[in-house]
Amino acid sequence: MKSTFLFLILLGTQKICAQDYPRWFLFPRDVRCVNTVTMITQPPTYYRDSAISQGFRFGCDLLARYTMMQISGGQTFWATEAGVHSMGAKYEQTYDTALTEFYQSTLKVLDSYIDKQKTLVLIGDSNCIVHDDVRKRIRLDGIKQPSWVEELPGDNHYFYAVGFSEEFYYEISSWQIAEKNAYMSLARSLQVKMQSMQKRDAVEAQDIRNEEMNVTLTNIEILERWKDRKKKAFYILARMKK
Repeated sequence: MKSTFLFLILLGTQKICAQDYPRWFLFPRDVRCVNTVTMITQPPTYYRDSAISQGFRFGCDLLARYTMMQISGGQTFWATEAGVHSMGAKYEQTYDTALTEFYQSTLKVLDSYIDKQKTLVLIGDSNCIVHDDVRKRIRLDGIKQPSWVEELPGDNHYFYAVGFSEEFYYEISSWQIAEKNAYMSLARSLQVKMQSMQKRDAVEAQDIRNEEMNVTLTNIEILERWKDRKKKAFYILARMKK
């Protein structure tokens, strides 16, 4: 009986700890250094250092994409009185892979955090100083809903976009999808061509829309992350200079 009680306490503690994040992950803008990126990847299978090394490699590749990435392709939507449905999407991302190697040789791991669900890695220039207040752990329960979740910041110098994801079984999938949706929203804010073909029959109105995209994103910044625990939703705020 006593061992079962202790097990339940430990289980509850693990769940609480899983809701802790270093400040630099939830508020990347607070790092205040150039050429920094935060990466979320799988927790260690055996060795902690291996998970961090993998996060570093993936992070350098992500930073290369964020430095300059061309997105081309399209998506088709079918809109009826019952709602809007996707009929398929195909996008291609191209970027300079040589930048990945450059970042791997010039950047380093500034900080890391590991629990049973994820590995978080902060990557940046060796001259970057990460202060203790940016390294400290933050509880999700203590963060109120940011204003940008419902309304984008007003700024004449930047494009802003919010990426959203529902909660998946693996937490890293939720954050990764939200981040991808954030930079795809940035791409749509730059160039979206909508072509509509109206079709009407005796039952309902139908609207087939083709979205075509061919844009280049440069110096993407991830500013904040937020998780709505009640609605089980993940949000990420991104921006790019106009």
